[in-house]
This record gives sequence, structure tokens and C-alpha cells, in this order.
Amino acid sequence: MKRFNIILFLLALVVLTVEAKDLRVAGIFGNNMVLQQKTTTPIWGWADAGAIVTVTSSWNDKSYSVKVGKDGTWRIMLHTPEAGGPYALTITEDKTITFSDVYIGEVWLASGQSNMAMQLKECYESTKAILASQKSNIRFINVPPLGSYKPLTDIKADWVVAAPENVGDCSAVAWYFAHFIQENLGVPVGIINASFGGSIVETWMSRETCQTLGDISVPEVSDGTTGWEANIPTTMYNGMLNPIVGYCIQGCIWYQGESNVYNVSQYSNRLVAMVAEWRRKWGRNFPFYFTQIAPFDYATWNVPSEVGEHVGAYLRDEQRKSMDRIENSGMAVILDVGEVEQIHPVRKEKVGERLGLMALAEVYNMKGFEYKSPVFERMEVDDDKAVIYFKDLYYGLTSYGKPLHLFEIADESKVFHPAEAYVDEERDVVVVSSKYVRKPKAVRYAFKNYVEPELFSLSGLPVSSCLLYTSPSSRDKRQSR
Repeated sequence: MKRFNIILFLLALVVLTVEAKDLRVAGIFGNNMVLQQKTTTPIWGWADAGAIVTVTSSWNDKSYSVKVGKDGTWRIMLHTPEAGGPYALTITEDKTITFSDVYIGEVWLASGQSNMAMQLKECYESTKAILASQKSNIRFINVPPLGSYKPLTDIKADWVVAAPENVGDCSAVAWYFAHFIQENLGVPVGIINASFGGSIVETWMSRETCQTLGDISVPEVSDGTTGWEANIPTTMYNGMLNPIVGYCIQGCIWYQGESNVYNVSQYSNRLVAMVAEWRRKWGRNFPFYFTQIAPFDYATWNVPSEVGEHVGAYLRDEQRKSMDRIENSGMAVILDVGEVEQIHPVRKEKVGERLGLMALAEVYNMKGFEYKSPVFERMEVDDDKAVIYFKDLYYGLTSYGKPLHLFEIADESKVFHPAEAYVDEERDVVVVSSKYVRKPKAVRYAFKNYVEPELFSLSGLPVSSCLLYTSPSSRDKRQSR
């Protein structure tokens, strides 16, 4: 009897082993998904080593086959047509898996912390957007919020066809972005939402990348997972991003930074490293459009920061400087949607649409409209005045006839004084001065935690807060006479 029980146990192990190697497709794929149009897109999964997996796409009735590797993984590249659908994908080996209601269109990854995770149903006047979803062809998938101490390979999630009964669960920023570009492109849009409330930028990078930066405390690899701890480096990358790396996307929208006010001076370097890693992993230099954090009174947080009391302003400035360090990127300025006592501003429509404007212009080559906020370019000294020049000007600058009160100016003492400032409309520059400053060395604008903007482009896009120093090429006209 004992020998018989051992035989049964061994047979059970064999059965379990076979079941573990049954044909399986990665969880990021499924019914109702959107695949990126006019590209070569991968689909992958697991099966018995040495088996032959075949994928057939209904849009061209073509079959693609591959031999499963020794590690039990397989990967097939599909050629996708122009936007359209519905289609089906059939995957066969020892059994058949069919994905239906598949559309071809534009796919974007949405990631970041709670302001990206914030759901549409939580936002100001979202009822109109929720009702509008019934006429859209937008699909979304929410990657389950999970941190892991080792890279995971799969997720369990479903693609959802946006409709009034479910779209409230979609990321609000991602929804407004997707709806905006669909209105203008007329194609299906898919959103992959991988965001986690409270997460720091370091948690969205792999162990290898964190270690290259040198000053990040990286946890040991283990089987452990985290529930709501969002400040542990590598864990969100391992648990949420690694399982979906490779799903073909057109680009990424990002909204994160509030949790990094505790280490402001390191933020830009780490964001640059994160974007570089993501692009390496995906194998393409996809566009990266990010949101500058909104004004908020961080004094209530008692932030122990090396930059002093204006931690929010310094973080916004780090983000502004990151634009020049990350190619194929852009920043949505939302200085006009902040709330003094609310870290999660509820007006997300402007956020999504400003990200969408950049995508329409730079990815989809639409023209004839302003799509970026004017950006401070340099400061030059003219006698006792500082002259601020801008780039990304489409129509011009305006304060809508109101005086400018948010500029401050300093000399080499680094003591900032409230300044007199005005827009020189002929040159599209801002001229800044103070009777207390004779030799300007620095100017800052809207450099407080919470602030309401007063300088805009003519089409209404707010200019970012900024800290500027005298340009090396600046010429003090008083000294040249």
C-alpha cells in the first residue's frame, strides 16, 4: 500500500507539471484589447519547452509559429494594419485560446502616482465624461497595484470596453487624454494604466538602474510583496511594469513627483534614468509626456528638505529642467489647476488635454495650434533690469492686462526681492527690476508651494514657475559703455 501511495504521489506531480506548462498567454493580452496600429507588435506567453505555438490574426488571416524555448517561454511578432476592428487572435498548441473583439489603434502607457491613479468618478464634473464614454471606442486595462521584491513576469487583469457603467474606474488623466486624441484622430485608443498612489520615482526603476545611481538603498531580492508601501525602490517596477514590458505602445504619459519633495535635488537625475531604462526595455525611443506637479501648500507636510520651504516650487523647477535632458519629451504645465489644501486636484480634464495637445502635434503631426506652454529660455541683464527670453512661443505672451506680482529678483547676495515686471509685447520678453537690486543675478517666477499663475501664452497655457540665473553670455550694458 505504501508503494502504491508513492506511485500515486509521483503521478500527481507529473500531472501538476504538465498543467503548469499548458499553453498560456501573458495577462496583458486578452479580449477587448487594443493593439498598436501599423507596427510589429509582440505577443508572448508560456508552454511546454520544444512545443510549437501558432498565432493567427484575423485581420490578414496569417499564421505565425514559433518553437517554445527551453525555459518554457515563447514570443511571436505580429504585423498590424491601420486602425480598425473588431478582429480576433487565435493561439494554438495543446489547446486553443481565442481573443475576440480586438481592435487596432493607438496604445498609450499611463503611469505615476496617485494623481495618475485617481479615477474618473472621483473628479470634478465627471458625469459628462462618463456619459460620453458610451460613444467612444476606448479600452483600458488597470495593472493591479502591487510592489514586489523580485521582477514578476505576469499580471491578472482584464481589458475593459469603456462605458458609463465602468469608465469611472479608469484613470481620469488617462481618460481625458485618450478621449481628446480620439476626438481628433477618430481611431480606437487603448490605455494601459500602471500607477500607484504615493510612489516615488525610484520605485519605478529596476534594481540594476537604481544601483548605477549609487545613492539609492536597494532592497534585497526576495519573494515578498508590498501592499501600500510606495517608497521602496524597485518594487513597483518589479510588480507592475516588468510583466508588461514589450507590449507595443505609441508612447507614455506620466504624472508623478509629489512624493519626491523629500529629495528634490536628485529628482531630475532619477527621472532621466527611469525614462532611459524604460526606452531600453521597450527597444524604442517612444515619446514621454509628463505632468508638472500642481501647486499645493506643502507646509502642512513639514517636509525636511535641503532646499528650504518652497519644496514644491523646486520640484516643479527640477521637472522643467528635465525637459531639456529627456529627448522626445514634453511637460504639461498645470499651474492653474492646483488647490491649496488638496494634493489631488479634482480638475483633471485640463491635465489630460494638455498632454494630448503635445501628442497631437508631435506624434500625429497635426498643425496650426499651440500645444506647449512657453518656456523660460534665458535671462540677460540690461543695466539694472533682467530681461527674460522664452522659447516655444507660438502666438505670444500675456498677463491678460493684469499686473505681474509673482516675479522676484536677486543680486549676488541671493536675497530675493519682490520685483516690478511687465510683458514687452513687441519682443515677447518679460522685463524685471527692483529698486533694491542694481546688479541682477537671478530671477524667479511663481516660486512658492501654492501659487496661482499670472503669465500665459495667448491661447491660455500657463507659463511654468522658474528659477533663472544670469546667462553666461549676458551682457551688462552699463559696463559696456
